[in-house]
Amino acid sequence: MSPQPRLAVSFGAAAQDYDRYRMGPPAQSLDWLLPADLGPVLDLGAGTGLLTRQLAERAAEVVAVEPDARMREVLARSCPQATVLEGTGEHIPLPDARVDAVTISAAWHWMDPAVALPEIARVLRPGGTLCVLYTRRDRRVPWLDELDAFVHDEMGTDDRIGDLIGRMVGGPWLPEGVPFTAPELHEVTWTAAVSPEQVTAMFATYSRFIALPEDRKRELAARIEEKVRATAEIRDDLVQLPLVCWSWRSTRAAS
Repeated sequence: MSPQPRLAVSFGAAAQDYDRYRMGPPAQSLDWLLPADLGPVLDLGAGTGLLTRQLAERAAEVVAVEPDARMREVLARSCPQATVLEGTGEHIPLPDARVDAVTISAAWHWMDPAVALPEIARVLRPGGTLCVLYTRRDRRVPWLDELDAFVHDEMGTDDRIGDLIGRMVGGPWLPEGVPFTAPELHEVTWTAAVSPEQVTAMFATYSRFIALPEDRKRELAARIEEKVRATAEIRDDLVQLPLVCWSWRSTRAAS
């Protein structure tokens, strides 16, 4: 197995912390993405259900597809209203024209667009909506960019997701020939008040951190928390964490 697929299914080792410390998308993004009278929806790469739980409050039916069994276990407990299935963006265990919308939150970078897009088109009804979301720390804020750069350097990572989002924000990104309209872009920004320990724990849910040896995890967590306290904007002992959600919607064209 190549490094990327291994990392893609590494999150299950920290599934509970992932569900507790990761930030889901804001309601404003879903208001823009999805119609009020939403029929069946597929949450693809659903993880522990951060988005699935919100969809269950909006849609007539929710199917959640996730490749990692440990993530699915948390998902099934946290959102019993959803039908939870094993699968990937390239292999969706649903019949043709099954859903009105497909949502992908913080998982598009794990998928192969050349294979996933035809598969997504297959399960979407004509006129249905493909929704891709990324909820991120807003690195346009200088202190947060400094903190993120420190963590990336410590874990030996590049900012592949950031580069991907940059390309998606900057222009067309769907391959030619797929049965989807050109994606529209929407942005929501807000600030969350969280403890320094919560910020550190959020970084500890990333795949590169999870893959580290236990002694290195403890050392790095201590260094990250020290950097958070030295760098972040803190009021009343809480980090004022700037966040942004980028959302794209595209319509499945008729055959």
